[in-house]
Amino acid sequence: MAISKTEIINKSLTLLGANSITNIDDNTNNARIVSGVYEIALKSILSECRWNFATTRKLLTSVDVDLDWYDAGETFIYAKPVNCVRIFGTNDDNATWREEGDYIISDTAKLGIRYVYYLDEPNKYPVFFVEAFVDKLASDIAFMILNSSQKSQEMLERYTKISLPKAMSENAQAGEHQYIKDDAWELAKNSNGSVDA
Repeated sequence: MAISKTEIINKSLTLLGANSITNIDDNTNNARIVSGVYEIALKSILSECRWNFATTRKLLTSVDVDLDWYDAGETFIYAKPVNCVRIFGTNDDNATWREEGDYIISDTAKLGIRYVYYLDEPNKYPVFFVEAFVDKLASDIAFMILNSSQKSQEMLERYTKISLPKAMSENAQAGEHQYIKDDAWELAKNSNGSVDA
């Protein structure tokens, strides 16, 4: 499905009963409002889930930075990819890592990450994501365009309770599901407190 940014915006505006635009750079009130929130709204919905269409893997690049102090064992410093929205895993299940500013600090050499990246190409979005993003955008602009907190709340509930869960469900059904490995706490809970060494 090929869809444009303008079509997504206009569907959001239509849901609100507002005037459509011809381009996000139009010199109209609606275009200025949408322009101010579009990128933030997109980053927000991209951070909600490990969207298959916007997920990638990358071996991180080491950087030569001196920190004032280090946590025990965490001596590898990597540059966080500039397009990274949210990290969902690494190439080493046993790695200790954390995000700090523009860096990822770890105890593991040759660390790779799986992450959702900022993808501002609507023609690559699946239908279920488009529908959720339309609702998200509508909820973000509703008050500014209509001066109605009720409509804003209505659209937010539609997004959080209907379109986002549906989109996440559709996303989860694509390909073989990846399960999180049980940790010691989970194993202990399910075996009445006894964990094999």
